[in-house]
Amino acid sequence: MCEFVGRGAGVVRMIGRALRGAVVLLAGFVLVSGCGSDRPAELSVDEVKPCELISRNSVQGVQIATESQKMNSAPGVDTEGNTCFYVARNGNTIYVSAITNHGIGRWVDPSFESSHSEEVSRIQGYRTVKVWHDSERPDPNHQCRFYVDVAGGQLLRVQVDRSFEENDPPTCDTARRFAETAMGTLIADRG
Repeated sequence: MCEFVGRGAGVVRMIGRALRGAVVLLAGFVLVSGCGSDRPAELSVDEVKPCELISRNSVQGVQIATESQKMNSAPGVDTEGNTCFYVARNGNTIYVSAITNHGIGRWVDPSFESSHSEEVSRIQGYRTVKVWHDSERPDPNHQCRFYVDVAGGQLLRVQVDRSFEENDPPTCDTARRFAETAMGTLIADRG
């Protein structure tokens, strides 16, 4: 009888350790899952029409020369989504894209050898990175791209081609204004 009780206590201790281990693993999983994204909310862009995110007069300091133009694709390697582009009076072209098949991870640590990125201040609380390629100069008057982490596996991208005139605002200033305006509309539409 004592031998059986001794074995039973050992089994109970083993079960207790196993349960504690399971609880620790489960707690770790919950923490990692909860911390995987620090977005204020998921803003899916599956059905978003980028031309509806920016009105002609909504971007302060940028004068649009032509009405927005819609593209049923998002430029880039293996990139899905759609795009709207604008031509400013200064000659810059501004692209606003809803990307539906890539998340911010593609650009935080780019897998493309010629691509580089840096974190910039968040837009509406959403993580934002600036991306450039080796063939481009990362200066404020050259082409500028911002990617905003709107949802898991999805991005809002704003790209501005280089500035042609000396007195033009830097392209990254323009890209940021468009990204802020687009995000404001996107958030307001979901609220």
